[in-house]
Amino acid sequence: MACTAEAVLPTLSVSLVPPTTLRFSWSSNFTTWQLTSATNLSSTNWQAVTQTPVTSNNALVVSLSFTNKSSYFRLVQTNGGGCVFQATPPVIMSGGSSTLSWCTVAGTTYRISPGPGVVTGGGLVVSPTTTTVYTLTASNALGVVTNFTAVIVNPCGFASVSNWNATLTFSYTLSPSAPGYSFSISRQASATFHLTQSGPGLFVFDGSASGIVSINDREDDSSSGTLITSTTIGTGPPVPLLSAFVLGINCTSNTYNFAAIAAVNVIDTTISEGQSSSSPRIAIAGQVSILPRALPLSSSTISGSAMLPVLGSFTIPTTDYYTPNDFIANDMWINGVITDTTAGTASVSWSFTPAP
Repeated sequence: MACTAEAVLPTLSVSLVPPTTLRFSWSSNFTTWQLTSATNLSSTNWQAVTQTPVTSNNALVVSLSFTNKSSYFRLVQTNGGGCVFQATPPVIMSGGSSTLSWCTVAGTTYRISPGPGVVTGGGLVVSPTTTTVYTLTASNALGVVTNFTAVIVNPCGFASVSNWNATLTFSYTLSPSAPGYSFSISRQASATFHLTQSGPGLFVFDGSASGIVSINDREDDSSSGTLITSTTIGTGPPVPLLSAFVLGINCTSNTYNFAAIAAVNVIDTTISEGQSSSSPRIAIAGQVSILPRALPLSSSTISGSAMLPVLGSFTIPTTDYYTPNDFIANDMWINGVITDTTAGTASVSWSFTPAP
């Protein structure tokens, strides 16, 4: 927002243009304002949207494909050298400092609260001990304009952790049948992944994993009149090539989320008309996705458990989920033996402990 008392501020409107386009618009009178975006509200790295606004009726319009549900958008005035009341950095730890900055206009009086009251110049260094919302009031003969910005202090106790040990367990069994088909699915894991920080609040599996992952699946297919039996069997440690773990910690919203895949070496065997063939490969025993959940307030360990809905690999999920995600298990959906509503649930638990 501009912080000159004589300024009139634009209103940013957003609407969804099905299926996946967002339409941003603001009055065409504000030609010096730029649409910017960031992946979180506490970011100091707001980036200008590269698309050039087009004029439609009396509005400037930018259309973007909606590919990142964690993006935030705002308008910033591009002339006048940074006429935005903001805190840099917006997130600090105890004992740290942030600089409040704003534009200055001759003949205008500026007041900061809480704080010193009347200020001169275009900046003020502050060191709040708790999260504080600052108010900038600009006044002159034309009127009064008020703007706000926040400095977040110690957003959560996990901000200083750079390594985690993540433990994931899951168990899924199911034995459905239908004319021409029968299945026996058994998937388990109890695996630990070492996570290292790869970006602000983001931790990924760095290749060090231990524990046990297992698959013991069977499919009997007699739909063609000839019995064909297929099995996938394997037990061992997580295979780094296909195993993965991504943990996100958002200290602004005080939430965490993660996605994990556990893979294992297996032997595929097929028996048809007395002929048997076998081959080794790597198979994904399970994939787990957990949407943002609240961080604990007084513990250094993050943990949780749930009975998650089991979904086929062709579903686009909108909730927490587990999927077995491998040949024989996928056949249950492909052959119509089960649907997402009849696939049952998987028992899943997880914990994250700070690591050296």
